[in-house]
Amino acid sequence: MKKLFIFGISSLTGSKLALLAKNDFQVFGSYNLRNPDIDTEKIKLDILDYNKIKEVLTNKHPDIIVNACAINNVDYCENHKEEAKQINADFVEYLADISNLINAKLIHLSSDSVFDGTKKEPYTEDDLPNPINYYGYTKLAGEKPVLKYSKNVVVRVSVLYGWLLKSLQNMPSSSMKPENFGMWLILKLRRGEKVRIITDEYSSPIIADDFANSILHLVKGNYLGTFHVAPNIKISRYDFSVKLAKALDLDANLISPVKSEELGRKVTTGFNKCLESSKMKNKTGFKFMSLEESFQLLKKQVYEN
Repeated sequence: MKKLFIFGISSLTGSKLALLAKNDFQVFGSYNLRNPDIDTEKIKLDILDYNKIKEVLTNKHPDIIVNACAINNVDYCENHKEEAKQINADFVEYLADISNLINAKLIHLSSDSVFDGTKKEPYTEDDLPNPINYYGYTKLAGEKPVLKYSKNVVVRVSVLYGWLLKSLQNMPSSSMKPENFGMWLILKLRRGEKVRIITDEYSSPIIADDFANSILHLVKGNYLGTFHVAPNIKISRYDFSVKLAKALDLDANLISPVKSEELGRKVTTGFNKCLESSKMKNKTGFKFMSLEESFQLLKKQVYEN
């Protein structure tokens, strides 16, 4: 049985991937602040301790490594540039080199933020990256050393949402974003709190379960290169929120529309976060869940926890 090591096994994607992969791989993983309740070997690890990383990976000698670690809070990255660079770029470069040294395949998770968000159509893998904020800059800087080695994979995702394992909830996260957008919205609406959601940002949101499944699909098929992983959806953040609220029997009247500029954010973000995933579908045959299917799965998870 091949060995799979997940950096960030307590992340939303990392935890879902670990649960999915257990039947096909010997799964190991690293965590920092949150130890997930997953029946597999987990190692508390500071990912900036390169000597320890080398020791762990040399000892475990995984066949595949998935990097689900990142500081993905865009505003935090803008205000903590050195830390963002260390985690999102420098660590990834080291991980690419050590993966190559032990002959392991590296799957690195990236973002639509490598693009400027001005294109009218969804972004393809052939579009030229042009990040417009520091988070996007660090994510692009992390992609380059990964792709330096031909056997590796970069997986870009648009808006990611999902329900965290119960053992991970209400705990701080090294990502500086303990709740993804979908979970944040659900918790707000359950408490009866009003929220203002932007109407002028479009994305291709994917539930973390489907994202993890797509990663596993790429791993099993031994694909390489860059893949956009996104369902064929173009929806505003506001419309997504209303649909999610209605699907989960929450009060959509608590959601009010707002323009991005009205929120007064200091960081610049693109308005088009949509990704085109024809390459993923045509090359691998992977079939994405519809938004409705995703919401039904999310509803089941929310009410089970």
